[in-house]
Amino acid sequence: MSTIPLKPAATAALTIACCSGCHLLPDMPDPLEFPEANARNLEELHGPGGEYRYKATLVGDFGYLIESITGRDRATFLKQTGVANPGLETQDNLIDLLEISKGEDSALNLQVEWCARLVSSDPSDLVRERAALGLGELGHWVGLRTLDPPSNAADSASPDKVGAAIEAILKSLRLVRDEGADLQEIAAACVTARALNLDLDGAWRMLSVASQFMGLATSPEAEGHIANLIQHLRADLIQGGVYRALNDPSDLVRVAGIRAMVKIMGPRALAGPLSKPLPEWSDTVILGLVDIVADHGLPSEGLSESFTAACLDSLTRWAVDHPSPRVRARSMLALQRVAPSGPRSLREEDWHQWAERREAQFGPSP
Repeated sequence: MSTIPLKPAATAALTIACCSGCHLLPDMPDPLEFPEANARNLEELHGPGGEYRYKATLVGDFGYLIESITGRDRATFLKQTGVANPGLETQDNLIDLLEISKGEDSALNLQVEWCARLVSSDPSDLVRERAALGLGELGHWVGLRTLDPPSNAADSASPDKVGAAIEAILKSLRLVRDEGADLQEIAAACVTARALNLDLDGAWRMLSVASQFMGLATSPEAEGHIANLIQHLRADLIQGGVYRALNDPSDLVRVAGIRAMVKIMGPRALAGPLSKPLPEWSDTVILGLVDIVADHGLPSEGLSESFTAACLDSLTRWAVDHPSPRVRARSMLALQRVAPSGPRSLREEDWHQWAERREAQFGPSP
């Protein structure tokens, strides 16, 4: 009996389908990654204001592939099901999204967009914490080395202005494509968009649209203008998201914001918090800080002697006087990293004597 040879694409589809439906076959690594699948699930899990939905239609990569190939929205062929823990589902999808290679622009844009969205509005402290850490990783990846504070939120561009800027870029792309218009139209529209003072909501909405504009660009020059806008929006979202984390009501998220800041700026980001600690800081915040010092140390350059002395004084006070044994012990571990002349000890009295000798030699800190 003769057989009909299958085309490679059909063979691949059949293999995926069989592996998806048959538990007798061993699990095989999926060679295909779809960042849009995780992003689509995250959209399903959240309402317009970031609130959780307890009924959603969630699919995996294969389900998303079918949805994309057929052009049918999942709502037309799948029923919504109850989601017992949307926070956990959100965290799982965010982790999967962040594990996809950042070398693909589509994945990178979605990673930046969703970390910024979740850190600003997700109900779960754990999700916001993971989103903040993700922003640090993304900021380091895209080459950010400084963090500019966000502009006054009251001066942010209105949704109408954001929509008008997006419409102007789209119109300029179509004029160039259909009528051979001058590329200066695209350049001017992108410059206008970059000049807007965008809040996080406006920035991620513009990024999600700008990412699609690359397919409409008909020349390398046009692509360059759109790419510059996208890079600007990524930086805006990362910086704004990190500052949102630093001002989060949750101590866990604030510490994640500090970690993100250190990931982007290096240890010099620790100079401010360590030199002027706030008396109302909780043990969680202090433990986060001293653990970061133990991991990264203090800046080896660019920090004045007075700043270094103030940082060491903060660590010493926590190591000797703090009521929490955990804070004292981990502060001493941090001191061992940044004070080579100090005792290799976890005894408060040893560090107290070291601090007295240091003050006698160098005088009290200013």
